[in-house]
Amino acid sequence: MRTSSLLLSLAVGASLFSFVAAAADDADALIGKWSVKKVNDQGREVTQTYTIKKGKAIFQMVGAEDRALIYAEGDLKLDKVGPFNAAHFVNVRGGRSADNLQDLDDEFVSVYRLDGDTLMMASFFDKEREQMQPSMDVYHRVKEAAASSTLVIDEVVMADTPQSATWYVCFEAKVGDVTKRYYVANKGYDKNQVTIPVALELPQVKPGQKCTFKMQLDDIDEDACGDEMDNQSKGEFTVSEKGTQAYKPEDNWKYTINWHMK
Repeated sequence: MRTSSLLLSLAVGASLFSFVAAAADDADALIGKWSVKKVNDQGREVTQTYTIKKGKAIFQMVGAEDRALIYAEGDLKLDKVGPFNAAHFVNVRGGRSADNLQDLDDEFVSVYRLDGDTLMMASFFDKEREQMQPSMDVYHRVKEAAASSTLVIDEVVMADTPQSATWYVCFEAKVGDVTKRYYVANKGYDKNQVTIPVALELPQVKPGQKCTFKMQLDDIDEDACGDEMDNQSKGEFTVSEKGTQAYKPEDNWKYTINWHMK
């Protein structure tokens, strides 16, 4: 690509950033990754994506088979143009990749309208540029996958139990392919209203996943985790940052599970 054509393409990409947040609320709402698929001036389908941070933006344009076409980065300065939300994209550096950047001696001003996860942006209306026509594009927010963390099942609070003598407990929890068990040999309980500190940690869990579990009770220690247990309760809950859920599997048996993410 000739230098003049490259600079022209970089300028086009750079202007895509300049709509970002003239207002503080919009600045926060626009942080993240956005994308649009379109046909460029040469009739080729391209995908434009960019990542917005506080006062910064990174833009990328890729073609067929994710072939890199443009990479640009620069600073965002917020402003108003009459009643319109606007922004300046300045100190722009661009090239084909982050390792091949050059300064662009230009500044771009665009206006935008934000509606939830949809963003309409008007470019190249600020001044005339050779071979660059005014345009409007509609971008959509790219939903990022929730980060995995560790689910900690803190405790089981036993409000009532069907066991009348000293009893032993075996608690097993599962999320996806990960299973963890709480069992302490010779650890018996002989009353209700007792808290069992299971402290089970299940890694690589995301909010919204299902955690299934089973809890077994028996008055014989060796039977608590076996197939000959006296009582068994199965259940599930939806993982959240912090939660509690109560269960009543049978008469004279009530308990609550408490958990959190870390």
